[in-house]
Amino acid sequence: MRQWFVVCLVFVYVQNVAQDTHYWTYRYGTKAVLMGGAAVGGLEDNTSVIYNPALLSRVKSTSISINSNAYQVVNITAKNGAGPGLDVVSSQFSAVPITVSGLIPKNKTSRFTFGYALIVPAEFTFKATAREYKNTNIVADAESAGDEAYVGQFSINTRLSENQGAFAMGYKLSEKFSVGLTTQFIYRSHNYTKNELCRMILNNAAATLVTTTESQSIEYTNLRFVPKLGLAFAGGNWSVGAALTFPSLNMGGSGTISRDISANNLLVSVQPNPNNPPAQSRTNNFSNMAVNAREAGLATIIQTPVSVSAGFTYLKDKWLVAASAEWFGSVGLYNIMNPPDNTFKRPANLQADGQKFLQVNASNKSVFNWAIGIEKTMSNRVSVSAGFRTNRSYFDRTFEERVVARGKRTLNDNALNLDISSWDIYHMVFGFTLNQERRDLSLGLTYSWADDGAIRQFANFDQPTESTFLLGQKQTTPARYYSFGVVLGYTLRVRSQN
Repeated sequence: MRQWFVVCLVFVYVQNVAQDTHYWTYRYGTKAVLMGGAAVGGLEDNTSVIYNPALLSRVKSTSISINSNAYQVVNITAKNGAGPGLDVVSSQFSAVPITVSGLIPKNKTSRFTFGYALIVPAEFTFKATAREYKNTNIVADAESAGDEAYVGQFSINTRLSENQGAFAMGYKLSEKFSVGLTTQFIYRSHNYTKNELCRMILNNAAATLVTTTESQSIEYTNLRFVPKLGLAFAGGNWSVGAALTFPSLNMGGSGTISRDISANNLLVSVQPNPNNPPAQSRTNNFSNMAVNAREAGLATIIQTPVSVSAGFTYLKDKWLVAASAEWFGSVGLYNIMNPPDNTFKRPANLQADGQKFLQVNASNKSVFNWAIGIEKTMSNRVSVSAGFRTNRSYFDRTFEERVVARGKRTLNDNALNLDISSWDIYHMVFGFTLNQERRDLSLGLTYSWADDGAIRQFANFDQPTESTFLLGQKQTTPARYYSFGVVLGYTLRVRSQN
């Protein structure tokens, strides 16, 4: 009964902050977490199910373990993220168990070892809003003398969650060599909304109100299958391991996308020939425009790349040293959803790409991460650990650069991209483990930070123009990230396998 009580703890909390473009935000296993996740080479932990299934045959006891980021404070700041002096800030306080794992009791003479794990590989929440109200000169004085009253506002709210179930098998080839296979099923859900609104009032007799708006709402789910093969060798004080994770296989999912863009009394060009001088008008059909579309029940695809990991552990004189590294391949530009072109456009001959209007793009660049950890056994009951790991972003600027290459926009009919974080993160952890006869209790502190990342502004209310829908041109701006957390770990040993 006590075992199942521990298992149920994993469902107590449902809110946390990770990153949406990182593979190594979380590490798993009570021992592996306190050593930075350097576990591919062998830490005799249940979560070999996730790191390297070949190591399962070396785990010495049938047990169940749970580890949790009990408390975590995360701050993300995009300096001037909506224009000069308008920082975009998202701060979260959260609590989430990360993983529960265990081994299935087996016959002592069996060469097979089976294990399971339930983990949360991604849980990202970002909420932010910004508003600018000012008097600024946007329109020529011949039409509107002096500065116009202007207001711009945007909001963004995104929540990405992944839950993973894994079942693994390890097989002992000999006293030194073992192999293993993990089958992983990953369920992903994502909810994203973004809204922009800009208004100005002309200094004319009619006090003409000029308005532009854009709203986006995307929600989808997806289930994918990811197999992993592992190999391990142990000899003397050393153990080494390697694992190959295959590209994901899509198993299904559905999503809904809606988007709306409108403009009223906007000054636009009515000159069809780009070689002729521009002719602008505020009273033609295109000055009042609307584009709207919504599609539900769309099939979804999420692609994750091949990855190769390797690591080692070395144990001597009560010191344990471990290191791991993993290379992730790239994923080319693809569409999470491909909606049909049922776009509403007014005027009907408005130049807007209805096919791209609801597309959701994604792509991953190749990254390389590494981790190192140490553990010192202080006594039969207490050990102290420390670890460090990199966590590089797979954010691919292909989409962003393609949008920038379009230059000034007259209508934002680009495909959508939901990625936000683009900065590389570094994680440090320090803690200790109290060992008892049948249970271990671990406690640790974590600190994570990022170098100033270069991200494109969420919006820009500086120097708005009518040719850019009452927005300024988005620029690159620094982003700062830091996080503090407390880690708890608990392992209950059912019985020894020796």
